[in-house]
Amino acid sequence: MNGVALDNEVSRQELAHFLRTRRESLSPADVDLPNGPRRRTPGLRREEVAALAGLSLTWYTLLEQGRNVSPSFKVLDSLAGALNLAEHEREYIHQLVHSRTFPQRLERRHAPTETALQQVADSLSPNPAYVVNKLGDILGWNEAAAEWYTDFGRMPEARRNLLWWLFTAPEARVRLADWRRDARDQVGRLRAVSAGFPGRSSVSEMVEDLKQVSCDFRTLWGEYRVLNTEPQFRRLRHPRRGTVPMRLVILADGMHPSLEVVYHLPQLSGH
Repeated sequence: MNGVALDNEVSRQELAHFLRTRRESLSPADVDLPNGPRRRTPGLRREEVAALAGLSLTWYTLLEQGRNVSPSFKVLDSLAGALNLAEHEREYIHQLVHSRTFPQRLERRHAPTETALQQVADSLSPNPAYVVNKLGDILGWNEAAAEWYTDFGRMPEARRNLLWWLFTAPEARVRLADWRRDARDQVGRLRAVSAGFPGRSSVSEMVEDLKQVSCDFRTLWGEYRVLNTEPQFRRLRHPRRGTVPMRLVILADGMHPSLEVVYHLPQLSGH
């Protein structure tokens, strides 16, 4: 069962919470087990997950308790199968355990690249476009983005972040017609990204700050939902133009994969 040591406390606790959340979300019927007598706790029992994954109860319990054990690739795949994890969730637990970090840097500013991508965003007017990194920091935007979202230039640079705006600005709930769905998806993406930066203060500090100021964020973060796909559609409300569905086109920079331009293409009725 041994593999690479899971020696990062943050990663150990993230894995423990994720496994427990997924176990509690499953019913016996989900994994072809009989319901049996009435259960006092939701979801599967630890011993059921351990048996399905071919592990001892003691060893699986250590994982759920966040102990410093070393699950191998094979063990993680067995757990993924036992818990009915989707492929991106399977990748998430491998990333947590084996610390496969993203190749890009996590600096909040990357001036030369931002300048070039700002020019790209400007060229996409009159449609909204903004430059963003994996953590949701807004690094550039055109006038249309400011008109449809908010004037990002008025936000303190340290808080110029899509998630921060989503959860702390009342106007976000007005401008985003599907605020709850968009917020939940953004939190799921942040969790997927955070696994690639184990122990990085820039990630953990942002999460803790958001948990302090937003009970909605705390609730969604506690769901342990993982989402690794980019958003494809977003419905935006404009004070004069009304609600317009937008297709989101992601333009990536091959030299700096942590940065991307999010271009909004209005969807005409009937298309």
